[in-house]
Amino acid sequence: MKYLPLVFAGLWRKPARTIFTFLSIVVAFILFGILAGLDSGFDHILQVSRLDRLFVDPRFGGRIPMAYVDQVARVPGVTVVAPRMGLLGYYKDPKNRMGVIMSDSRFFAARPELTATKDEMAALDKNRTGALVTIFLAKQYGWKVGDKVPFISNVATSDGGQTWTFDILGIIDDTDAPGEIGFFIGNYEYLNQRRAKDKDLSDRFLVRIRDQNQATQISRTIDRLFANSSQPTRTESEKTQAQSGLASLGSVSFLTHAVIGAVLFMLLFLTGNTMMQSVRERTSEFGVLKTLGFSDAGVLALVICEAVLLCVLAGLAGLTLIHTAGAYYASLVPDIAGVLLMTWASFFEGLGLAFVTALAASVFPALRASRLNVVDALAGR
Repeated sequence: MKYLPLVFAGLWRKPARTIFTFLSIVVAFILFGILAGLDSGFDHILQVSRLDRLFVDPRFGGRIPMAYVDQVARVPGVTVVAPRMGLLGYYKDPKNRMGVIMSDSRFFAARPELTATKDEMAALDKNRTGALVTIFLAKQYGWKVGDKVPFISNVATSDGGQTWTFDILGIIDDTDAPGEIGFFIGNYEYLNQRRAKDKDLSDRFLVRIRDQNQATQISRTIDRLFANSSQPTRTESEKTQAQSGLASLGSVSFLTHAVIGAVLFMLLFLTGNTMMQSVRERTSEFGVLKTLGFSDAGVLALVICEAVLLCVLAGLAGLTLIHTAGAYYASLVPDIAGVLLMTWASFFEGLGLAFVTALAASVFPALRASRLNVVDALAGR
């Protein structure tokens, strides 16, 4: 610790250069944090996606007739079919935009990760205006059981209005992302009976199957049922749909690792160049240190410590900034924040990369400084 002032003195010898190098490294690690968040976020999406949950969607857009429910339910291997319809709008202020999923208790059988109790599900089926909301939404808007929530939607009611009022029957959560998902689930019959048009239609069926290994076969069977109907379907497992969505973005893993590699190369070049210039400018100073009794190893350690301190502090600043920003973004948009939120594993991985990069960038300048001949070093003075 007694040599720490020497390390700071060496870094602060050229304040402008040190500051700009520090800021460049901070920006590099902000980029690293964003890419690491994307990579881990997409991995999480694939991990929580299920093969035993199928999505039945209209093949060419539009809506699916509710009459299809019974036919899908009779397909061998299907255990539950949950029709759902999205109701888009906002709560009180247009800035508070959200979606309400209109379904029934079957929705929770299709999504067992939602922690609704049997009593809450039964209450939702019995109460036409009832709704279950997740902990995140309840905290965000201060809702509690028994509250009436006016929801303004672009779906017109049969009396020409646009306000849909829901009674909060229970507060639930999502075990895949506790406290982070904003689900608002209402009773489908409330929507179906009160809307002005599109009655007895759904925008998607959620289907649970007994054996996930039969996902492809059952999906094809369902689609064949309606191949010649007025509204054909396209059925995929949740996992297949997630993989298809990521594939449309290209190889996300390859892209993120390639850019991270480029960032590390830039850091290596930037830090190495800075340390090389610093050592070249301080040749006589290292000669004085050796004259005062510093060993070759001591001078080597001094230069390496300068690089490590610069890189690790800048990396810590960049990673902390992006982690804090990601947490704040998660509080605003929970449903997609997981894709951008850097994990603690990535945070410490970034710090490790900062340390390794500093070592690699400083080893040659440090060796040059440690091998200086005292007479030659002082002669330049």
